[in-house]
Amino acid sequence: MAKTREQNAGIFNTYDLKKTGGKLIYGIMVAILILAGIVALFPSIWIFMMGLKDTQEIYANTSFFPENLTWTVFVERLAEAIQLVEFWKMSFNTLLVSLGSVAMTLFVSGMGGYVISRLKPRGTKLIFILIVWTMMMPGQIRTVPLFISYLSFPFVAEIPGEVSLINTYWPMWLGAAASCFNIILFKNQFDSISISLVEAAKIDGCGNGRIFFNIMLPLSVPTILYISIVTMQGAWSEFFNGYLVLTERSIQTLPVRVFVTSTAQGVKQNTYMLCLILSSLPMLILFMLFHRQMIGGANVGGVKG
Repeated sequence: MAKTREQNAGIFNTYDLKKTGGKLIYGIMVAILILAGIVALFPSIWIFMMGLKDTQEIYANTSFFPENLTWTVFVERLAEAIQLVEFWKMSFNTLLVSLGSVAMTLFVSGMGGYVISRLKPRGTKLIFILIVWTMMMPGQIRTVPLFISYLSFPFVAEIPGEVSLINTYWPMWLGAAASCFNIILFKNQFDSISISLVEAAKIDGCGNGRIFFNIMLPLSVPTILYISIVTMQGAWSEFFNGYLVLTERSIQTLPVRVFVTSTAQGVKQNTYMLCLILSSLPMLILFMLFHRQMIGGANVGGVKG
């Protein structure tokens, strides 16, 4: 129990808090954190409050809280927002994109990290340098080449344009799979696993595939959980690639559908504000449930030793 308390302790211990200077510094830090939290949460709270107001009240009333709001009115406006963006159908589409992105990044990035960490073929250092270098490149410069690849997927069809990824989820899945940051996280995690386990498995006749799936991945659960949650959050809120390739209404994701709805005529401002809150609500719940695992997985995957 004492060890657990010591691990959860911060930079201040009980002795520091007994001193006047320690109490003062601790109070200042808490005040700064509270202020930062208010600043971070204020835009979302403001959008939610605007969604609860009438359209006329948004422009005419400068008060922060809505007036004449009842539970019946709130339910009606929420139902209108859900129906406007087809929330359940678009959420299912977004969930497919998110789960596919998680599966692809765990497999491809995990394999990449395993190759660099354990197999180490010729040119591994150069490959790792190139991977780190690509992290410094702005993502916008890849837009045109990627879109051309989506229109006519290379190395598959003999006739240009015969195989197109437009109006499919493959562009989002492939984009999530090639994650340089996740490859580095996996590499650091695999480096921290004792080489004796790998050597013992090879003596028992295990190949690289069994070592990867039966030894490396089970010992990397915190890192896998962290990468899965972060990837799912990124895939759920992915807008640019989705807007670029998903032109059919039936397969659009929730962020794309919310944006398309905002450009339509006759959409009420308060309804659109509620749509924004609805689109971000699932990932907010996910973060609240797994924020400890995210922090713990980042610490494990980011430290070599």
